[in-house]
Amino acid sequence: MPFPAFEVNFLRIAALLIIAIVYACYDLFNRRNIPDMMAYGSVAIGIVFTLALWDVQQILYSAIVAAIVGALSYLLYKVGQMGLGDGFEFVAISLIVPMQPAPLLSAASQLGLPFMLSVFVATGVAAIVLVPAYCIAHMRRGKRLAPIRGMKANTAAKASIMILAYGSLLLFVTYSFGFSIVAWAITALIGVPSVVAIIYEEEMKAQMVRWVYPRELEVEDFVAVELMGKKDIAFFAKRYKEFGRVATKEMVGKLSPLRKKLPVYKNAIPLAFPTLIGIVAALLFGNLILLIL
Repeated sequence: MPFPAFEVNFLRIAALLIIAIVYACYDLFNRRNIPDMMAYGSVAIGIVFTLALWDVQQILYSAIVAAIVGALSYLLYKVGQMGLGDGFEFVAISLIVPMQPAPLLSAASQLGLPFMLSVFVATGVAAIVLVPAYCIAHMRRGKRLAPIRGMKANTAAKASIMILAYGSLLLFVTYSFGFSIVAWAITALIGVPSVVAIIYEEEMKAQMVRWVYPRELEVEDFVAVELMGKKDIAFFAKRYKEFGRVATKEMVGKLSPLRKKLPVYKNAIPLAFPTLIGIVAALLFGNLILLIL
């Protein structure tokens, strides 16, 4: 047998969904701050479920997957692409359900792939759909979307390349595997919001970012470094070794006395909510890439 057999049960699914819902609630209603006890506790629960597999091969598989997920999550945290709490959630998920089980609404073979890979794919799709919708729906009063006719040349070029890329993907999949309404639907679900995000990138960024004094920073806030001038970046980087894209406790403490504002993603959509959608989608449909193929 090329892959260790893995049977998901109601208890694992219940624990998985409860943890994901709790993370989403903290993300949505607690300013994206995940308590340490929740982060450590969820991983501890995951370890218990891994040990409960009672099979050396499956336990080893789960440990390897969790280690890879943890390492990748930490790297993404260090470069400011996700919060540390999200990384703990991903590790807990990979420990509770290490391998993708048979999806409830799809007969596609899952090839023994990690469940977390399916969650990453589905979470990415959910984020691609939700972020533009969330930002456009919450545009500041008095702000209007820039008309498509007046878009900049580089924006039009990027949007055209994106449309060409998705069109080419559809042609390749159709030619290689035959026409599939599911493949076309999923590609459209990803492609349309992606193009919208490119066209209205500046408006979306303006909606998500607030310029705040350092004393208003919260731990794990993301600083929009790309919106800062080179002189400002040099100023902070030279004087404060704690300065970075992700606001740490040390960074907040050191910068608090300053009267110089920073652009911060205060209105960005919390990642735990798309993750919850990704978990449900992975349980129902499996890996969306395999579904397209």
